[in-house]
Amino acid sequence: MKISGLLLSVSSFSFLSFLRRAIFYAFFYVYLRTFLGLSNTLSALLGTANLATSTVGQLKLWGPRLNRNPNLAKKYVIRGEIIAGIVYLIAFAGHKILIIVELKFLAALFLITCTSFLEIFWSGSDLGIRHLTAEATVGKNRGRLVGTIDGIGLIGQLLGFLIGGILYQDGFGFFKGDIFYIVVILIFACASVIFIAPYKGKVDDSLILTTGGLKEVLKIPSFGYFIIVLGILTMGISASNQIFLYYVTDPTVLNFSDELLSYLLIFFSFAGGVIAPIGGKLSDLIGRVPIMIISSFCAAFSYFAFFLLGEQPFIIIAVIYVILGASFAVLQSIAFAYSADLLPRELQGTGFGVFNVTLATGWGLAGFLIGGPVSDILIFLGSSNAHAYRISFLVSSIIVIFGMIALISIRRVSLSSQQTSQR
Repeated sequence: MKISGLLLSVSSFSFLSFLRRAIFYAFFYVYLRTFLGLSNTLSALLGTANLATSTVGQLKLWGPRLNRNPNLAKKYVIRGEIIAGIVYLIAFAGHKILIIVELKFLAALFLITCTSFLEIFWSGSDLGIRHLTAEATVGKNRGRLVGTIDGIGLIGQLLGFLIGGILYQDGFGFFKGDIFYIVVILIFACASVIFIAPYKGKVDDSLILTTGGLKEVLKIPSFGYFIIVLGILTMGISASNQIFLYYVTDPTVLNFSDELLSYLLIFFSFAGGVIAPIGGKLSDLIGRVPIMIISSFCAAFSYFAFFLLGEQPFIIIAVIYVILGASFAVLQSIAFAYSADLLPRELQGTGFGVFNVTLATGWGLAGFLIGGPVSDILIFLGSSNAHAYRISFLVSSIIVIFGMIALISIRRVSLSSQQTSQR
């Protein structure tokens, strides 16, 4: 197996996938909220529905099969991307027709339904690329390599935010189809770079009768506990991700233009792209957990600063958001490297599915269960939009602090184990 060739393919996929996700999702929640008129909580339903179908796909359909046959990784990625491209075109056409006949609410639900359906297959792509990344980064430099791959992806995300800001045009970029068309082209490009990837996984006949199911994965105590901690952290960090978009664009609060929002998202990605490789290298030298603890602290500090400082000029908001972007990028990158360290190869299919679903709980559930309801309830009770958003930031900061404390306990257990083994 040509590791260098596989690294090139995985890195290219990372760049293209982050690019198209940023182009589409940078303003998609704003599109649902403002152009189609959904509430904060209903807008967050998108992530919740996607999470549900992705969970079924990764843990029930694709993960156990990938445990037994690593050669399926490429097939999952290619098939998932192609199906996603086709569904995106259907989603665009259907929702545009509904808008034309003045059924905006149904148009929003149609978009959510389509993107949720495709996650059944797209989750196979997510799982496949995780496996290929783990295979391409085996060795003592895994943290640096994973950080570099994620850094390349975040540069693509930076460009995606810039392009998305140009194309959005107060929602007409989605309505006219420009964003859909460009994203579909990038999706097919993702399938192409993996199609030519020099990888053929070896089938282990001794694993044919094993289930490789969720129970077996969670029987690994260190991995099971880490997943719980990661879930707390991602819920906390992601609970106010969508709320932040409303906070900075709300006419009654900061009232930033689409252009300024694009700049913020660009700074967010640039910070992550620069810091992720550095964080990965440091995790190889001093350990994964200490770097994740530092990242968690920075994320909690960022949200608390948003709560404490309130409405500030663009430059202050941007500096805080840069800190959040860097901490979030490092945490996700090192968390994957740490999971790959913990999981035996025969359980990586289901194990990476659990990891992906855990990260997705932040995007899928946090806004729907925490960020959206907190802000909507406070607004309903008479609070100003600004106050409601700031309270959401405070809640996020508190949750992340709990996750950080749990990470510290992992660190202590790890040090105790090392001391015991030395004796």
